[in-house]
Amino acid sequence: MATDNCCDDPKSPMHNFRKGRRKIGIELMDFPNPIPAEITDTDDLSKLLEKWKFVPYAGMNKHTGHSLLLWYLMLAKLSPTHGACIRKRIQYAIGGKVIFARSTDPDFEIGEDRQEMSIAEKTRYREAIKTFIEFDGGIRRIIRRAGWQFETNGNAFVELSVARVLDQVRFNIRLHPTTNVMFRKTDAGEPRAVGISPIWTEAYLRKNPPRFLPVTENFDAPVWITENGVNKTVFHLKAGSNTWYGRPQSESADLYKYREVQDALYLVKQSAANFVGQLIIEIEDDDPETAPATNETEAAEAGFNSFADRMEQNFTQKGDDPQSVLVTSRPYGSRPMLVHQVKPNTNQDWYKVTGEISELKILRAHSCTLRFMGFEAANGFATDVFVGDYVMNMEPVINAFREEITTFFNSILNVCWRVIGNDEFVNFAIDFASPIQSAIEQYKTASAQPQQPDPQQPDPQQSNQPQPQNTPGPSPGGQ
Repeated sequence: MATDNCCDDPKSPMHNFRKGRRKIGIELMDFPNPIPAEITDTDDLSKLLEKWKFVPYAGMNKHTGHSLLLWYLMLAKLSPTHGACIRKRIQYAIGGKVIFARSTDPDFEIGEDRQEMSIAEKTRYREAIKTFIEFDGGIRRIIRRAGWQFETNGNAFVELSVARVLDQVRFNIRLHPTTNVMFRKTDAGEPRAVGISPIWTEAYLRKNPPRFLPVTENFDAPVWITENGVNKTVFHLKAGSNTWYGRPQSESADLYKYREVQDALYLVKQSAANFVGQLIIEIEDDDPETAPATNETEAAEAGFNSFADRMEQNFTQKGDDPQSVLVTSRPYGSRPMLVHQVKPNTNQDWYKVTGEISELKILRAHSCTLRFMGFEAANGFATDVFVGDYVMNMEPVINAFREEITTFFNSILNVCWRVIGNDEFVNFAIDFASPIQSAIEQYKTASAQPQQPDPQQPDPQQSNQPQPQNTPGPSPGGQ
């Protein structure tokens, strides 16, 4: 199998600048990964990926591998702002009941009038879905779960199975957790395939080999594989332009999500275990003809990296069994030992300001406004501030997210209708209504109507006209 082009190219962008007749390549971004320890694969996982020819989630990045996916899942669960944005976007985009509408072209708009589906058409389409298609966990739940995975890590893998039961075709639509799916390295031009397994360890895969299924990239020409008389394929919803796996659309705020998590962990550890070293100890060296007190050689012989590492492992909470108190004696005539206490960073203003910065960066990455997320914001002269802010700022974002998810699932449904030869249902589609649709319609109706003048307020046009003034004449005693 070819492995040269299996993964994304992590090279930094280069810009060429001309100096005289020569071009000078200047590398603009060459920063090491700031969190390699969090997202570096273990040796066992790296060997497994190489042996089974799987493509890791991070591609060919030298600092990371498939563990980057687990890091993204951790951020979605432990970053409060990031998790709240995901939940609220899903709630407003695909949180309600499923509704039916006529299908539209996702790319083109020609301005034609769309006739609403009749009750008979909606009923017929609903019964067809219930008769022929089974959604693992229910249609609403599977679409919401797909939306959560798409927002969390930029991917959604859906398996479609086609079987014949009592001379009638049955479809099963199943969403796989992203952690259970990995691409297999394939040659150029060869159809893509994924391996599916709940556990990725060598011991488990030897007894339970992963299922390999083809990936359908063109909905008009599905790629099937037959297992025990059942035709199967996998559809992949991906965000971003990476070659294999998608990335969350809010990845521009990844460092700020991680900062929220790290700040919380620091405060919890500091208050629970006092995990930071708080003392600086200055001691007098021993006889210089023998060995210094901070003996690096003795520390290395004892199995430590350095004298500082020995102190850290013995007297801080980073060690397995740290000591709290150490009592020693000094030779007669030695200078007194200096002990300086270093207080932990518990500055309230520091965490308040940095926390607000992280919140704003995460909200921007999700295209969410402060008011939409429930934060206080200036009202200005508006009266219906929430709906106005939603219509102007959030509705296009929510509609785009909803359309991406529903277009993906409607395309899968259309594959089902073509298999059974029912072209009528290709013209129908599932959708979700906004939970505040009635408030939005009222707001738009009120905004379209001309404002009626308040009878108790003066007319501004009349107030601008010059008013006649009663100018007094000359006084009787005037000259």
